[in-house]
Amino acid sequence: MHRSKSNKGPFSQLQTVIWGLLTLVIIMPVNAHAKPIVVATVPALGQIAQAIGGPNIKVHVLTRAGQDAHVFYPKPGQADVLSRADLLISAGFGLEGQWLPSLLKLVKNPKIRLGSKGFFTGEDAIEAVGVLRGMSSKSLKKWSPEENPFWWMDPENGIKVATMLALRLGEVDPVHEGDYLARAEDFSWLITRAIPRWKQKAAALKGPVITYHNSYNYFIKAMDIELAGFIEPMPGIEPSTRHLDTLIRQVKEKRIAMIWVEPYHLGPVARRLAKESGVRLLVLPVATDGRGVDGYMGMFDKIVLKIERWSQ
Repeated sequence: MHRSKSNKGPFSQLQTVIWGLLTLVIIMPVNAHAKPIVVATVPALGQIAQAIGGPNIKVHVLTRAGQDAHVFYPKPGQADVLSRADLLISAGFGLEGQWLPSLLKLVKNPKIRLGSKGFFTGEDAIEAVGVLRGMSSKSLKKWSPEENPFWWMDPENGIKVATMLALRLGEVDPVHEGDYLARAEDFSWLITRAIPRWKQKAAALKGPVITYHNSYNYFIKAMDIELAGFIEPMPGIEPSTRHLDTLIRQVKEKRIAMIWVEPYHLGPVARRLAKESGVRLLVLPVATDGRGVDGYMGMFDKIVLKIERWSQ
């Protein structure tokens, strides 16, 4: 999935930035270290890695909560960490497609190259759903050939990835394989126990929702919420004034309960739609701060609490 507006000439811009950064980083042969260095592209993946790796690994996360992960320009310290990483964890399904392949070529760390043991992606553990388009009944039947990369928004997918990640960590660090597998079982138990509670709180929502982007599709399906459509006519494309006028009418006709947007999509379009349709606008995270399983579960806690609170 792409962000057409904010990624004009993405490769050339990224290449320029990275070459500048790598002039500050002396890439030398990686010395042996006690703990594997694990780099995750987005916060939720870092939290899953921390939950499984525990004190046996060092985790670094490239992007931050509230940031659009489609867009990323590394800092010198991040390029340095990637040059020394033993395992890289990416969401896959195109989320980091604008910047990760070219970044890996320039960092030149053979341990984490595409297809290596040290490169782990969500594609290794789950099958992604497709990407729906638009909001009308006709457009909702059209699927993009792309696959939705926001799989961590379904807690059961988090369990699947954690289980596979434990096996991969065991390959990278055989000495602690048993610890990784045990923590994966604990992670699965905690998430499984929390899902009914999250569903109960989400059930306070009375009526369908529309969202700006496809980020919440997995969460909506997991929580049995009705999805009525999207503000974007296509992923990564902002609606025109004409399209927005049509959306306002459709929102009223479908009796939408809420409009959900990511922090980085809260702008004039979403505000106008909410104001002129009279529908509540809710800013929900696709990532939160925090470490390990508590951080990952905290994302769902925050989402369902806001839904419950503003559904009263």
